[in-house]
Amino acid sequence: MRALLSLFLLSAVVSPAMAQDGYPSRPVTALVGYLPGGAADLVTRKLAAVMAPRFPSGIVVENKPGVGGSLAVSTLAMAKPDGYQFAFVPNSNLALSPQVNSLSYKSPDDVTPVINIVNFAPVMLVPSSSPYQTMQDLLNAAKKAPESLSVGFPGVTTLSHLNLLQFERLAGVQLIDVAQKGWGEGGPQLLGGHITAAIAQPIEAVPYLKSGKMRALGSFSETRQSRLPDVPTMKEQGVAADFGVRYLIVVPKGTPAPVVKYIHDAAKAAMETPEFRKFAADNALDIAYQDGATAREAAWADYRKYTPVLKQSGLLK
Repeated sequence: MRALLSLFLLSAVVSPAMAQDGYPSRPVTALVGYLPGGAADLVTRKLAAVMAPRFPSGIVVENKPGVGGSLAVSTLAMAKPDGYQFAFVPNSNLALSPQVNSLSYKSPDDVTPVINIVNFAPVMLVPSSSPYQTMQDLLNAAKKAPESLSVGFPGVTTLSHLNLLQFERLAGVQLIDVAQKGWGEGGPQLLGGHITAAIAQPIEAVPYLKSGKMRALGSFSETRQSRLPDVPTMKEQGVAADFGVRYLIVVPKGTPAPVVKYIHDAAKAAMETPEFRKFAADNALDIAYQDGATAREAAWADYRKYTPVLKQSGLLK
């Protein structure tokens, strides 16, 4: 009897009361707008694994790469608002993509932000065999021979793309911009010598930096990232390109409030576990909680911030 009581109490801890109508009563799908192996994919899979005890039928991660990651949000925006699909997305998908692409959603208000999970900033990498030891080396070469150096980035109209455009404009260089579907494509291209440099997220870069296969020339952050203290910012090197990335969970607009709260609470609890905190620390991610309302306000602030840059770059539709 005591064993049965203990088991009951344990199940109450790991499986809190269900939301309305018995949610969740079947598997939930987590959409990712990039290829497997990239930042969004890796964080989503870890988060889903840690959240799993609160979703008895499981969380299935589904990759939907395309349109700079916004295909996943487009799919979600048209989904039934019942909580059985959510997406793990960068703030650019809400604040940047709708301004440059014709999508099924037009603004951050066409989905419901649930919770912000992590923040970080992209870095520019070169292979260890590259002759460019510093950012200044690369800039000098680019100025001597315009459009001779190529830089890969994870998709048109991503924040990495916007950072690259700002970088080129402020540095006064012309590079060959190579759009990719994610780091699953960008990493092999860089190591294979098909591109000169690549923009990657910290979680993607860390294994290659630790192994010595690549080195980071600079970070697109306002200050040095706490998890990458030896990587100078672009601003330190005379090029103030510093659009950082925030990753958050969103659900279809109209999802019932109790279901939104259930997903929020499950994700927040997962963020606070030692397992997820270690994962974040090991992969140069800053855990950065925001509730849904605050995340929505932040997305709109980004929307307004990106508009003049997009207009200046000729990307605004």
